[in-house]
Amino acid sequence: MIFVKIRVFSRGERIHIMADYIISGCSIADISEEHFKARDIQYVCFHYELDGVQYRDDLGKTMPIEDFYKAMQNGADTKTSQVNAGEFVEYFRPFLEAGKDIIHVCISSGISGTVNAANVAKDTLEQEYPDRKIYVVDSFSAACGYGMLMDTLADMRDAGKSIDEIYEWVEANKGKVQHWLSPTDLKYLIRGGRVSKASGMVGQMLNICPVLIVAG
Repeated sequence: MIFVKIRVFSRGERIHIMADYIISGCSIADISEEHFKARDIQYVCFHYELDGVQYRDDLGKTMPIEDFYKAMQNGADTKTSQVNAGEFVEYFRPFLEAGKDIIHVCISSGISGTVNAANVAKDTLEQEYPDRKIYVVDSFSAACGYGMLMDTLADMRDAGKSIDEIYEWVEANKGKVQHWLSPTDLKYLIRGGRVSKASGMVGQMLNICPVLIVAG
C-alpha cells in the first residue's frame, strides 16, 4: 500500500510520496547531504583515512569537502574502507522496526565488496523481520552515475511505483548507465594500481589526463 501526503507546494518544489519503503544508497554516490534530504534518499556512511587518521564519510560534517580535496592535492595519503555487515545491520534495523521495507543500492561490486556486506546483513535481518522486504542491488555504478541512478529511483517512488517495480526496473536497467570522467593527474590511479608505474611515469611526463569511459 502507498500512503500519499498532500499539501500545497511552492513553485519548483518536488512532490514527495510517503511510501511504505525507503530508498537507500551509500554516502559515496556523489550526492550532497542537502540533495539526499531533498530527495528523501537515506544513506549509510563509508569511511576514509587521511594521513593515517580515520574519518566517517559524513558528507563534509566532520571535515569540509574542500579541505579533503585540498589535502589530496597537497599529496596526503588517502584510503577508503567499506561498510561492514554489522554496520549495515545497525543501519537497516531502525527502518525495519518502523515497518518500512528497504531497497538499498550499493556502489559497484567491481570496485568494492560493500554489496557482499549488505547481503550478509540482509540475510541476518530477514530472519528477525520475516514480514519485511529487503532488496540489495549491485548498482554497477559509481560517482555521478551512481547518483543519477539514485535520483531516478526517487523519481519512480514519487511517481507512485512500488518497491517491487523499482527493484525490477533497476535490475533490468542498471547496466545501461555510462560514466565518463577525466582525472586531473595520474597520481591516484598509479597509487591504486589502476595504471602501472611505468605507464604512469610516461603519462606524467607527457602531462596526459585520460578520459575514462565505464559502462555496465
